[in-house]
Amino acid sequence: MPDKPRKPWLAGVLTLVTRGLGHLYAGYPVRGLILFGIEQFLVFAFAVAASIYTPDRYLLVLLVIISLAFNVLCIVDAVDMARTHKDHYETARYNRWFAYVGYVLVLSAGVSTVLSGAIKSYLIQAYHIPAASMEDTLLIGDHILVDQRTAAREPKRGDLVVFAYPEDPSKEFVKRVVAVEGDTVEIRDKVLLVNGSSVPEPYVVHNEPTMIPATENPRDNLAPVIVPAGSYFTMGDNRDRSYDSRFWGFVPSENVKGTVRSIYWSWDRTARAVRWDRIGMKVL
Repeated sequence: MPDKPRKPWLAGVLTLVTRGLGHLYAGYPVRGLILFGIEQFLVFAFAVAASIYTPDRYLLVLLVIISLAFNVLCIVDAVDMARTHKDHYETARYNRWFAYVGYVLVLSAGVSTVLSGAIKSYLIQAYHIPAASMEDTLLIGDHILVDQRTAAREPKRGDLVVFAYPEDPSKEFVKRVVAVEGDTVEIRDKVLLVNGSSVPEPYVVHNEPTMIPATENPRDNLAPVIVPAGSYFTMGDNRDRSYDSRFWGFVPSENVKGTVRSIYWSWDRTARAVRWDRIGMKVL
């Protein structure tokens, strides 16, 4: 095999592309595979932790620190391994461009993609809030974590949920569950009643002073309706500016993706600034 000394800086760059790729280049493929496996385990462990324990800002900071520390460790280790061969290195069969491409495709684009898909489908998923229907609970620019475990897909009254919009499943909405199957829902002059009793809703805001009669639309007045089996009645916290179950009906249980747990990032696009006080905030 030809003598091609390793370049430490290149080993570091390749490690940034995919964990273990720099080690493959440096002549330590097994070491690289082990580090790649550790990375995937950490990703899975983080997802499990985030779904079981509602992530506050301290947990989020801890996860970021661990992730950054591990990535720095991998880069430094790859550079050190390459330095052992910076003056002399007989290339192996795996030191070919197609082997590097195959490594990235199989591990990064293959294993990582499958694991990421499983996590998003069964554990936790991140969403971005693009509209104002849930203000002030959720603001435009908030990025939320949604628990997608089985139990989280069976929400209770008061839970915030992500669901596929019944009239167009390609769209996903975030609303609050105000009634479950068997409940009778009614709205009188903007006051929500469930099973005949008014519901305390400290999170609700009304930004429109006008009162719309039921003969025009159901925003402020809704005749009693019973939530059918396997369904939910959802509403936005920004009641006067939310398109929800009052207008298009019930949410089938199979449409529910999960329950909102916390805000992991928030960007105020008007002020062009991070809302630091909202990062790690639990959603109630």
